Amino acid sequence: MHEPSEPLTIFPVFLLVDVSVSMAGAPIEALNRALPEMKRVMQSDPTVGEIVRIALVTFSDEARTVIPLADLAHTDIPEVLIEGGTNFAAGLRGVRTAIEAGLGALPRGTPVYRPVVFFMSDGAHQAREDWGPALHQLRDPHWRFRPEVVSFGFNDAPDDALRQIATKFAFRARDADPATQVRDIMNALIGSIITTSAGFRHPARPGGGLHLETPPDHFTQLPPLTV
Repeated sequence: MHEPSEPLTIFPVFLLVDVSVSMAGAPIEALNRALPEMKRVMQSDPTVGEIVRIALVTFSDEARTVIPLADLAHTDIPEVLIEGGTNFAAGLRGVRTAIEAGLGALPRGTPVYRPVVFFMSDGAHQAREDWGPALHQLRDPHWRFRPEVVSFGFNDAPDDALRQIATKFAFRARDADPATQVRDIMNALIGSIITTSAGFRHPARPGGGLHLETPPDHFTQLPPLTV
């Protein structure tokens, strides 16, 4: 009689993407080309796809869970649409809700690695409300699903905000063309997901945990905040 195999530990990834009006045109088109490519990667590499679960949360004036946490290889990819202004608070609240819902929906007893949120924006917060409280809730050290947050900015995204949102790693895309910036960021996300999940599958390798594929010719790493 065979003993039941241990369940695989899931690596949950949440993409938090700005879809405000400044993303119209080439940037949103680049995003909509990159998402199916991410799906193809999950389909072509089963060792990645079997442990990675991905969700897509977009934000402008409000947040929307466009793709709930799922195996992307078997998920339809909708077209991402442009919406209104830029409200970081809405996005941060929305991804917290998506994390709670996505991890809460996993079968009872499913082991999970610490969730990772990849934040991407091309602009500054525009709404009147302070986004600090929403960030504090997302980063609450007492919350069992508290994620690692990696921020990526381009165009008019302020460095200080990117540094504040990130738990440790914040980056600015270097290319002058917005569509290329989006493509570079999405390629970095795909590469980071592949490398990190490979590290999880082979824990004997040195340097376990989150691995970021952010080549310095494409990204400037922002210095951490100091107090």
